[in-house]
Amino acid sequence: MNAITYPLRNLGNHRLRSALTAVGIGAAMASLLALVGLSRGVDSAVALSMQDRGTDIVAIKKGSVEILTTVLDERLAGQLRAQPGVTNVMSSMGDVVNLDTGQMAYVAAWSEEGGFWTTLPITQGKRPGPGDYASAVLGQTLAETLGKRPGDRIELEGQSFLVSGISKQASVIDDRSIILPLLSLQRLLGREGKVSGFHIRIDHPEKPARLAEMRDRLAAAFPELAFVEAGEMATHTALTNLLRAMAWASSTIALVMAFVIVLNTLLMAVTERTREIGLLSAIGWKPSRILATIVLEGVMVAAAGAVVGVAAGLLSLQLMIHHPAVGGFLQPDVTPVLLLQSVVLVLVVGALGGLYPAWRATHMRPMELLRGE
Repeated sequence: MNAITYPLRNLGNHRLRSALTAVGIGAAMASLLALVGLSRGVDSAVALSMQDRGTDIVAIKKGSVEILTTVLDERLAGQLRAQPGVTNVMSSMGDVVNLDTGQMAYVAAWSEEGGFWTTLPITQGKRPGPGDYASAVLGQTLAETLGKRPGDRIELEGQSFLVSGISKQASVIDDRSIILPLLSLQRLLGREGKVSGFHIRIDHPEKPARLAEMRDRLAAAFPELAFVEAGEMATHTALTNLLRAMAWASSTIALVMAFVIVLNTLLMAVTERTREIGLLSAIGWKPSRILATIVLEGVMVAAAGAVVGVAAGLLSLQLMIHHPAVGGFLQPDVTPVLLLQSVVLVLVVGALGGLYPAWRATHMRPMELLRGE
């Protein structure tokens, strides 16, 4: 019997307890994996949305909590466009609506000025023409979900729009969106002349120093606005910040629970084996060797839990992204690095959970251990 076979034998002697402990750890890891994966996925979707539009800097109302609820004067677009170094500006507005099918959809509205409409990839049909305020473009995922094709109609807030085209986009949010000319959504929401923000293109955006310089210059010229580089937009959105905070808070609670589960299991195991541990100590096992075997037992049960957690976490993500109501808004970002980090974190939790029971066992005299029950 050695330091590896000993903890394996102990786990095998209590199969049900070991299995339940592994399941508890797996549930904690599945929670971490799913929530962090979703949070990272939303961040990626926002970044891809900015990239698809060719946006370099986004202008929003200073101090705004959520971009969809902010109201800005549309005439600021002309003033922004007149600034040196600015090559184009698009006024934008967005809202989340309930469709008559009971599903949610994101409605994005773009101004005709700025040339941003020309960057919208169309896979079927065409873009709305100038002055066409009764047409809409659907993201391909949304079109497939609703069974819509060019020439069909879609109802928004009691108003009917012609589906003029279908667009396949990289961002999962945009691919499940409805894109309207700005004036169409302004009229629909009763916000004529108002917008949520401005997408700005500048000269030489590939130079980080140029981006920072333009951002600072625009902030000085328009103190009522906040200017955010497109790559950092996810950190300025209330929804993504809330999701990120919830993900880490829930994951922390789950990991603490996993730690308590391992600690409780190993304390019970050490208590049940006090005589056995005393015998090992009496025949010459060093305290460090006994400590290592008990900690290793915690790592082994955590490893089993990690396997359960990876499977359960990936399965739960698949169920969420295929949910008919909200699935299209979710595209988890679960990379091999995230999987590895999650597994390592769970193994560390298993090792930490075994430290106190191991320390307790190694700090009792052999005769005390031999007398214990």
